[in-house]
Amino acid sequence: MEVKIANWADRAQRESLRNIRQRVFVEEQGVPAEEEWDDKDSKAVHFMAMDGKRPVGCARLFEDGYFGRMAVLAEHRDQHWGSRLIRAMGDYYQREMRGRILKASVQAQAYNFYLRNGFVPEVEFFWDAGIPHLTMTKVLGREASVSHNFEPGEDSQVYKLNNEAAIEGLFQIGCQNRPRAIILGINELQHPMWSSSSSLDSIKRFIRSSPKRRIQILINAEYPGINDHPLIQLAHKMSSRIELKVHSGLKTNGALFEPYGYLLASGSDVKACFNDRSITSRYKEQFTELWASALPTREARRIHL
Repeated sequence: MEVKIANWADRAQRESLRNIRQRVFVEEQGVPAEEEWDDKDSKAVHFMAMDGKRPVGCARLFEDGYFGRMAVLAEHRDQHWGSRLIRAMGDYYQREMRGRILKASVQAQAYNFYLRNGFVPEVEFFWDAGIPHLTMTKVLGREASVSHNFEPGEDSQVYKLNNEAAIEGLFQIGCQNRPRAIILGINELQHPMWSSSSSLDSIKRFIRSSPKRRIQILINAEYPGINDHPLIQLAHKMSSRIELKVHSGLKTNGALFEPYGYLLASGSDVKACFNDRSITSRYKEQFTELWASALPTREARRIHL
């Protein structure tokens, strides 16, 4: 198992790199092909992760320390290939380019991975190919910096942002923090965050991280065709782990990450905190009162999977 420098000008190596990115970004994550392929590849240093003779991961690095297009094939994840790629790029950047700071535009759903690898975030979210991102940096050649941004039980900052990318990004980070349970109160089911593929993936990963993980979803109304909504479909597919009810008295739109965190969204405005037990508990009490008198969904249970 190794990470090697790949030559973009070499047709065979270029096709190996393109195949990995095509499968991960275009086919798996739904990134438009025209956004994935650009004219920067010929200017980058490319890295290829090799499992024996099989290419399983890749990344590209530029002279200014920015790297990106880091991808690992699904069947080879959770085998530390991403960390190996980062180490290889850091070593190369220090040795060959005399650089000290690695920088990346990171998908919010991968935040904890970069945090574990010594990166520190800039608290500003933005869209890239329809997926929420934030910039993270790592200083090479010294002890890794410690960041408590978005850390449950540590980060008491109240984030108030007017940015739809921040809504989805903060929600995805909250799911990664492995809370005891997640509660979703939804009075705007058509809000983009509830149908975002990257947010739905974050929910799936949270549930699959432990057999004890549970999610409660309370919506304030049903409507004809609600079964077509991606979140409702997910709730039915994972009905043993996701409870779904309806209550017309629900007025909020957001999430609780028990026991520490909350997120409230309205339009493009978001308010979130990852270390406030008292407010999270107060919202939980309000939710519990509504849940006790909520009704099973009717439209949403008429589904055939």
